[in-house]
Amino acid sequence: MMVHAQYQSLAEALSERTDKRLFLALPDGRRWSYASLLGEVQERQRLLEQWNVKPGHRVALKLEDSAEFILWFLALLSADHIVVPVDPQAPSSDLERTLSRTGSVWLLDEGQMPRLLADPEGRSSLNQGGLILLTSGSTGDPKPVGLPWHSLWHTAGQVVRAHQLRPQDIGFSPLPLFHINGLVVGVLSAIRAGSTLIAPGRFHASDFWEVTDAFDATWINAVPALIGVLAGRPERPRHPSRIRFMRSASAPLSAALRRTAESLFQIPIVETYGMTEASSQITANPLPQQGLRSGTVGIPWGIELRIVNKKSEPLEAGKRGYVEIRGPGVIDPDWGPNRWAAASMTDGWYRTGDVGRVDSEGYLYLIGRSRDVINRGGEKVFPREVEEWLLACPDVGEAVVLGEPHAVLGEEPVAYVAPVPGKHLSEEGLKAWAEHGLAKFKRPTAFVIMPHLPRGSTGKVLKNALRRRQSPS
Repeated sequence: MMVHAQYQSLAEALSERTDKRLFLALPDGRRWSYASLLGEVQERQRLLEQWNVKPGHRVALKLEDSAEFILWFLALLSADHIVVPVDPQAPSSDLERTLSRTGSVWLLDEGQMPRLLADPEGRSSLNQGGLILLTSGSTGDPKPVGLPWHSLWHTAGQVVRAHQLRPQDIGFSPLPLFHINGLVVGVLSAIRAGSTLIAPGRFHASDFWEVTDAFDATWINAVPALIGVLAGRPERPRHPSRIRFMRSASAPLSAALRRTAESLFQIPIVETYGMTEASSQITANPLPQQGLRSGTVGIPWGIELRIVNKKSEPLEAGKRGYVEIRGPGVIDPDWGPNRWAAASMTDGWYRTGDVGRVDSEGYLYLIGRSRDVINRGGEKVFPREVEEWLLACPDVGEAVVLGEPHAVLGEEPVAYVAPVPGKHLSEEGLKAWAEHGLAKFKRPTAFVIMPHLPRGSTGKVLKNALRRRQSPS
């Protein structure tokens, strides 16, 4: 296993993987061994030299085919280019905004050669390969995050450690490759472990378990939205005992959905916590056989984590406060486009924007985003607590609680909910459910019932889209 191996570059790491074991496979039958991977990467690097794409240049990668995306991603990253992953289905206005905010010099899309977007001499180069991505923008304007190669490689190694990935593992990662999870947890962790990756690039519910069974997958890289869709369908894995775990990341996983999914799939679900600014994973629950806990996102892996007050003073175990992190995978304000992050740093500690507590054994329990906390006449309402209760209702499939302005109280909680497919919701029924399990000040004053909640490509609810809706009367 390569977890503890130290390499000066991704090119050096790839050169060590020259055996015939399977690296990448797609449902359409295409396959690449580790030996053939190196040749594919080197051929693409020769093309980059011909096109005069130099190390340090920022190259936007916009490819629909997941295999081509992965091969070009590795070719660029291992030649010290800066990769800017782009949603291949993004509308032109979003594409232009991404290219502008990331300072991209080249655009590599479905054409025969990349398009020059700007004078390379007018854009600063960086001292090693890496990524520049935009944050999800689910709660605010997306920000560019630059992550050097060593941060990505370090975090991929911690994914391998946390999940005990081995060369014989076969990971199924149907998540988008233009986000940090698919690239680090999916692609780079497979290389670090010397294992196999199944990466269709898109989630297809209809054949999900068919593909999982066909490749004998041993673990699944998922998000709560994907888990919820699968739980609502009749298909089930034929051989669940082969699947060691299903990993959940990118958004909170409700206790109700986790219990339902584990019962239906007969597969342990391992909840994790991460963010783009930390190169993906921050915490993860140890594997089930080591004692999986409920309600926690696990312990830190290869990263320091603490809970602090508003002055960044550490709090004792069990106290609720702000989550701060520090370590090799965490955003560096002095690298790439990261100057904006300096405002969230204190002595190298980055404030994530999340509120939580850590127990005496180091397990992190998230309560919500600090900006989402609702101040209702002096009473603090944490939306996640209210959402968990609403999601415990058998007829509620999705729930998000936001603060709405109130002339007297300042804010009041409003719930946006969607039913389980085939079920019916009413405001009267939801109010009765809230009265049954929530203190009066925590109960939503209104319920907006929708067919489904708007979500981004990572499965996160787009809260800004909900805030732009007309406030309930």
